[in-house]
Amino acid sequence: MPAIDPRTFWNDKILGWEESRYLAPSKAATFVERMAGRISSSLRFRLDAAVRLLAPHLPGRQVVELGCGSGLLAERLISLGAAGYRGIDIADRAIAEARYRHAGSPSDNLMTFEVAPVLDVRPQGDALVFSLGLFDWLSPEEICHIFTISRQGHYFHAVAERRLSAQQLIHRAYVHFSYGRRTGYRPQYHSVADIDALLGRSGLPPATVYRNARMRFGIFVTDLALERP
Repeated sequence: MPAIDPRTFWNDKILGWEESRYLAPSKAATFVERMAGRISSSLRFRLDAAVRLLAPHLPGRQVVELGCGSGLLAERLISLGAAGYRGIDIADRAIAEARYRHAGSPSDNLMTFEVAPVLDVRPQGDALVFSLGLFDWLSPEEICHIFTISRQGHYFHAVAERRLSAQQLIHRAYVHFSYGRRTGYRPQYHSVADIDALLGRSGLPPATVYRNARMRFGIFVTDLALERP
């Protein structure tokens, strides 16, 4: 178990992490985070690539984002035709910010945000369930639960693929010195074989895998028929 409770960790980290990686990399609170934000173009590409890949599958669909943070994608997905968006995150601060961010939006009646740990999320019917990086922080049991609750619909998840590369070694070093050695809480890296084994445990076939060099060691795993951007 990590030395810090995951909810406490993300309540302290998530809004600053979003700002340094997505919103304003040059304004992050610390020098380390400012530098990390400036070299995180892969995450910004991942965000936009996810939207492009999901876009053909959104019209008329209910969409559930697990680990939604402050709901950065909610408005974009609704604008592309999603019938509704439900964001779920473990961090109370993230959900409070998501509700504030979208209050008064013309689409706010199509969005809901709630605080819940993964294992408390119930089956989602025929919704499209997705996450961007959440799997890196979950146990095998939690990942299997996500696959199980989306069995009647579809799934799309970004995963940090375990591989030997300079980029991943740099990431491991950043994690260790920035917070890992202090908190004992570190992201996990998964092979495609790992993911397919968890899908099998959940009664599902192997995933379709999407790679792009601009995502470095990030990949998407999904059961959607993808149109390559």
